[in-house]
Amino acid sequence: MKTTTLLAAAIAPFLLAGCLGDPVEPKIKTAYVAIIVNNGAGRDGSVNYYFEDDGSIDKTPFNYRINATYRSIQMLNDRLGLVTNDDDAIVSFDIMGRILGSPKTDNIETPRFMAATANNIFVSNWGEETGEGEYNSSFVSVFNQYDYSFRKKLPCGSQPEGVLAYKDRLFVATAAGVEVFNTVSSDFIPESTITASSLTGNAKRFVVDTLENVWVSYANGGLLCFNPASRAIVHELSGVPVDAETGMIAVNKNGRKVISYTNTPEEKVVAIDISTGEQTDLINLSSDALVAWSYPITALGVSPFTGDIFVARTAPNGESTLLVYDETGKAKSETKTGIHTGHITFFGISYY
Repeated sequence: MKTTTLLAAAIAPFLLAGCLGDPVEPKIKTAYVAIIVNNGAGRDGSVNYYFEDDGSIDKTPFNYRINATYRSIQMLNDRLGLVTNDDDAIVSFDIMGRILGSPKTDNIETPRFMAATANNIFVSNWGEETGEGEYNSSFVSVFNQYDYSFRKKLPCGSQPEGVLAYKDRLFVATAAGVEVFNTVSSDFIPESTITASSLTGNAKRFVVDTLENVWVSYANGGLLCFNPASRAIVHELSGVPVDAETGMIAVNKNGRKVISYTNTPEEKVVAIDISTGEQTDLINLSSDALVAWSYPITALGVSPFTGDIFVARTAPNGESTLLVYDETGKAKSETKTGIHTGHITFFGISYY
């Protein structure tokens, strides 16, 4: 297991020095890791670690298996927060895959995504289904960052998806638009709702560009860009393809392009210039042997370290393949992951 190897590498110079009695000048190295979350088919979610330095993959980095659907994962200071469905929980792990404490299940109901500040964790929850596909009791759960103690429920619009904690505000993507809460106050006061004039469907996911503006995707296509301080709309781009189910977007390494994908009518990854709104095709998968409707893209991520673009495709039987491209869209590698890859994020670890 490469994660164990990294830990061994971190302490080996000191063990060697102790044996030989000679001082050793440790050389610090850095490993860049993509965390691949496989939703699973029912209660068999899993996590993979993909190592960017050599393209190797560790399919069992966690030493604790949760019988649940894995929804998403978030870096929380020095640990990972995993959001699961079926059992509706958040679970904390260290980067070596060791579970920290017991899964948190109270004040969580159909959780989706997570964001964090120095002191708090915010989890979006659809809540109880009040009708066919309707969730009118949705909320955001607030927990203490250190002991996971419950702090407050923040009622919000139906079906909250992405959450972004940024510049003393919490932004929540809902069916009504982007709801804004003040995170300076311990009451987390709701302040406003940012809405688009021409974009429809649920607001979905957030990214922040190099100009410190916030972008949010919409289920029926399009991106909204706004200033997080003034809430003024910077761009409203209705022609940008966005995946209706996930709404996944990312930013490139220098933060000057927003990356999105779609499976219809073409299966492709596109880049949008943050200044001009100009759209260019980066990766087009529609011409290969795996047609989009049967092998759709199910996850997207961009490494903040290398700029590489990570695209997951899922076969009809649920088996997923991870495709890695450089920032220009040139193919680099391909590897199998798990069942229905649905989320990709990144971290770096320094070791000796």
